[in-house]
Amino acid sequence: MSNVPIVVTAALCAVVVSNMFGKAATQNLADKPAVQDAVVDFGHPVHPQPPAPAHHQLYPDEVTILKGGTVTFRVHGMGHGIAIYPVSKDTTRGHIAEDLCQGSFGAEYPDPAACNVANATAALPYSVTDGHGQLVIDIAEFPTQRQVDSMPGQLFSAGGLPGVLLTGSTLTTQGSQVRYRFGQIGRYLVICINRVHSINDWMFGFVNVT
Repeated sequence: MSNVPIVVTAALCAVVVSNMFGKAATQNLADKPAVQDAVVDFGHPVHPQPPAPAHHQLYPDEVTILKGGTVTFRVHGMGHGIAIYPVSKDTTRGHIAEDLCQGSFGAEYPDPAACNVANATAALPYSVTDGHGQLVIDIAEFPTQRQVDSMPGQLFSAGGLPGVLLTGSTLTTQGSQVRYRFGQIGRYLVICINRVHSINDWMFGFVNVT
């Protein structure tokens, strides 16, 4: 009889530990302090811009807004297009990056030379999945699909038509500004449609809506 409480206690501890690991494995990355509206620089905001891939980034690369709020993307640099896709709330930057060209530059950035569009590695098809392993973007091989402008699932696309890209800012002119209103709670991937910028240089970020 004296062993029963010990067994029950051990079982309860196992449940608690299991729940802790379960929550860590499915962390809600969208659950953060939010603002009504946000501004994201799509490309490095400082001119002259640094060399690739440092200028093919979003600043900041993650924002959190309230449901019904907007994000204004201010375009810097040339040859950009913007696409938005919903992803699972536990999707990390690593989940997306691991499905793009890896090159040999290390963990933070791929090697632009190894991932050049003319290179066979970058010309391959790519399937981008989220934290749940669900397909988000299906990218065909180059040149069959020259831009990362994939359907279905895409919520928004700007500058994605062949030859029609968004105008970037210069020292004396303001670039394109694209504003999108997010009406549903969740986590969203924002990625450059330009195949070089996204597959080669990992130009993407996230918007959380709470």
